[in-house]
Amino acid sequence: MTKKIVPLRRSISIGCLAFVALLCLVLSLVNYSTYKRNLYNRYADYIGDILRFTRSQIDADDLAECIRTGVKSPKYLKLQKFMDTFKDNADIHYLYVIRPLNKNPVDNVMDIIAAMSTYEKENMPEMEVKLNGLTGSGYSVESVSKYLEAAKTREISYFVADWVKGITYIDFTGTLPIYTSEGEYVGLLCVDIDVSEIKDVVLDATFVNIALILLLGISFIILFITWAYYKIAKPIQVLESSVTDFAYKNKGKENLTELEIENPGIHTNNEVESLAIAVVKMSKDMKVYVENIIEAESKARMLSELANKDSLTSVRNKTAYDNYAKNMNEDIKVGKTEFAVAMVDLNYLKNINDNYGHEHGNEYIKMTCSVICHIFTHSPVFRIGGDEFVVIVKGEDYNNRNLLFNQAVSLFKKTSVNESVEPWQRLSAAIGMSDFIQGEDNSVEEVFNRADKIMYENKAAMKALRK
Repeated sequence: MTKKIVPLRRSISIGCLAFVALLCLVLSLVNYSTYKRNLYNRYADYIGDILRFTRSQIDADDLAECIRTGVKSPKYLKLQKFMDTFKDNADIHYLYVIRPLNKNPVDNVMDIIAAMSTYEKENMPEMEVKLNGLTGSGYSVESVSKYLEAAKTREISYFVADWVKGITYIDFTGTLPIYTSEGEYVGLLCVDIDVSEIKDVVLDATFVNIALILLLGISFIILFITWAYYKIAKPIQVLESSVTDFAYKNKGKENLTELEIENPGIHTNNEVESLAIAVVKMSKDMKVYVENIIEAESKARMLSELANKDSLTSVRNKTAYDNYAKNMNEDIKVGKTEFAVAMVDLNYLKNINDNYGHEHGNEYIKMTCSVICHIFTHSPVFRIGGDEFVVIVKGEDYNNRNLLFNQAVSLFKKTSVNESVEPWQRLSAAIGMSDFIQGEDNSVEEVFNRADKIMYENKAAMKALRK
C-alpha cells in the first residue's frame, strides 16, 4: 500500500500556524500577568504614599480618647476636614479609619472616621459615618477576615475587598494599623481604590498584542510558503524536522539567550545545505546578538536612571529638567505646546538640618516632594536644588492649574502650623507659578524666571508676615 504523501507546503503551513498560535498563547499569558501585576504595583505604591501621608496627620492618642469617650475632639474635627479635602483632590474611592471586631455576619466592624467628598456631603449626607457606630451587614465575613488579618501587623497590607453582592465595583484596599504612643491599638487606616476596570484594560492591551503577533505571523507564513513552494526540494524536510525539534525544545521558555538551533546534519551539496548551515550560524549569531542587546539595554537603563533620577526623592533631577526643557523649547519653536511652570522652595530646611539633623531634613524634603507629586498628579516634577522643586504643569493639571496652585498654598499653610506633628513634619514652602504666553515667550527659561520671581515674592511676603 502506497503511503499517502502530505504536500510539503501544507506541512509547512500547519507548522507555521501552530508556532504562531503557541507564540500568541505564551506571549498573551505573559503579557496579561505582567501588565496586571504592574498595574497593581502602581496602585500599591500610590496607596502606600497616601497611607503614610495621612498617618502623619493623625494624633493617635487623641483619636483613642475620642473612641473611649465617644466625643469628637478638635483634633478629630481637624482630621475630618483634612481627610475630606484630601478625598476631593485625590483619585481614591474611600479614605477611612475602622476597627474590625469579629467575624460575625453583622456588626463586625466599628466606624471611627471616614472622608466625605463635597459631592457626597451635598447629595449623600446619609453616608456620613458615626464615631463608634457599627456597620451592620456592610462588611461580608470574607472581607472583615482580611481586615482582621491586616490588623495583626504594624505594616501596610493590601488586598482586594469582598463587598456585598450586587455592588458593581471592585476595591483594591490598603491598610495601616494605628497605635498610640503607648503602643495601644487604635484601629485600621484604610484607603480603597476602584479597580473594576483593570481587567478590561489588561484584556484590551493583551488583545492588541495578539493582533500584532497574528499580523506578523500571517505575513511571515505567506512569504515563507510562497518561497518554499517554488524554491525548496525534498531535503528541506530534514531541516523542517530540525526546526520543529527546536520549537518543541524551547516551547514555553522565556529566556531568549537559550535559543540556538542544533546542526541538522544535511549534506546535499546544494542550496539546502547552505541554508541549513546559514540557519544554524544565524541562530548562534542571534543568540550572541540578543545577549549583547540585553546587557547593553540593562546598562543603558541603569545609567539613564542614575543620570536623571534624584536619589533622595526618586523624582527627576536637574539634568532631567534641562533635557526636558530643551525638548519643550523645540515644541515652542513650532508652536505646539501649552504649559505653566510652578516653582516650589522649601522653608526652614536649614533650621531643621541644624537643629534636628540631616536625616530629618531629608524626611522633610521627601514629604514635601510627595505632597507636590500628589497635587500635580499629571505633570512632571523635578528637584533642581537642595530645597527647590519645579513642576511643568501640563494636560489636565494645566486646565486646573489655579485650583491646584491654591490647594498647594492652602495645604502648606495648614501643615506649617500643625503642632500635632514633629517640627520636621510641619511642611512649609513658597510657591510661584507662571503660564507660558504664546507669541511672547520663546523658551521655558522665560516662564521659569517669572515663576521663580513670583515664588521669591511670595517667600518674602511669608517672611514678613512671620515677623
